Amino acid sequence: MTLEFIQSVWSTITALAPSLILGLLLAGLLHVFVKKDKMLSHLGKPGFKSSAKAALVGVPLPLCSCGVLPAALGLRRDGASRGAVTSFLISTPQTGVDSIAVTWAILGWPIAIAKVVAAFVAGILGGTIADRIGNGMDNQKTAPACANIESGSLPGRIWNYSFNGLFRDIYAWIAFGILISALITTILEPGQLSQYTILEGPLGLLAALAIGIPLYVCSVSSIPIAAGLIYAGFPVGSALVFLMAGPATNAATMGAVRKSLGTRVFLVYILTVIVISLAAGGILNSLSVSVSQPYHSGHGMDSITGLLSGAAGVLMIVGMAWFTVKGFLSRRLKSSGKSESEKTLKFNVDGIHCSKCEIVISSALKELPGILDVSASAVNNTVVVALDGNHKFDRSKALHVIRELGYDAKEE
Repeated sequence: MTLEFIQSVWSTITALAPSLILGLLLAGLLHVFVKKDKMLSHLGKPGFKSSAKAALVGVPLPLCSCGVLPAALGLRRDGASRGAVTSFLISTPQTGVDSIAVTWAILGWPIAIAKVVAAFVAGILGGTIADRIGNGMDNQKTAPACANIESGSLPGRIWNYSFNGLFRDIYAWIAFGILISALITTILEPGQLSQYTILEGPLGLLAALAIGIPLYVCSVSSIPIAAGLIYAGFPVGSALVFLMAGPATNAATMGAVRKSLGTRVFLVYILTVIVISLAAGGILNSLSVSVSQPYHSGHGMDSITGLLSGAAGVLMIVGMAWFTVKGFLSRRLKSSGKSESEKTLKFNVDGIHCSKCEIVISSALKELPGILDVSASAVNNTVVVALDGNHKFDRSKALHVIRELGYDAKEE
């Protein structure tokens, strides 16, 4: 069974990696060439058009359910309408150019198109409703959008965003999705769950919804899990429900949405995802769409395609190993490498949502004299500052810098 599990992991990696790498590069191109000010000029007026444009913008952007929240709040702060923000918040985490490419490669074009259409419709519907009901969001305090500090050549900026930023943020969740998919396909026989005909109806859709809502998975990492469910006998429509509900919602994000945007928008957000995902899954089931999974069977690849897929798989594994080892060594060095002349300050900071936030805070603080190193953590919402103990440092300066960037900070 161990060998079968390893083979399943490798097969999933080689099927996912080429499309993921292509999707990451496309995401980098979008990031570099799409201008934020032009985008906002189309999102400021409340109504159907703004919601539709926000969904159109959100569908190709590769942001997960945690990363999309500060981006959406940033849009609101910069003048986007309530409906546009809600539409963006709903549609963006379900898709992305990287996710669309991987879905097409692994599950086929019908599901890829169904996911894009469903995310677009959900965004428009949620945004239109949010504009009509209102919720006092204008008085809500917004967190800063992820900062956009970039320099260097065009290829370097694309690489930094695609791999040092985006891939770094999601690689652990992609690995999680691959392992879960491999586990499902190793334990269960193909179509084993199809003998339970009750899963073919609404109960199967609700089961996928119950799995997807509390679980944190990004739009890419949800794909191999959905493929594993289909392999085990889950209906295609149920897999689509998981592909929508998993990335768009999770326990942490739902709490943040309610706190940041208010109860009414939160209800619009969650109910729209539930209703549209169930409706889209039911429609897909009624169409009797079939899904082929060449990465489980091992067939359907010529030698050149197999070689390229294998090379892409190796690159993806190397990238995952690099960020894992780098993070481990960084933590060890910071915990054991302090000298007697060095002391630290720790701040609790609200609003750190991704690696871009970490970079902007660290870069700003390192400009202050007397600071040796800065470690900002989006996971723990903390900033640890290593000080040169031989020099006097005013801690209020560090707090002032963080707050000037738009983050709420206090010393622990």
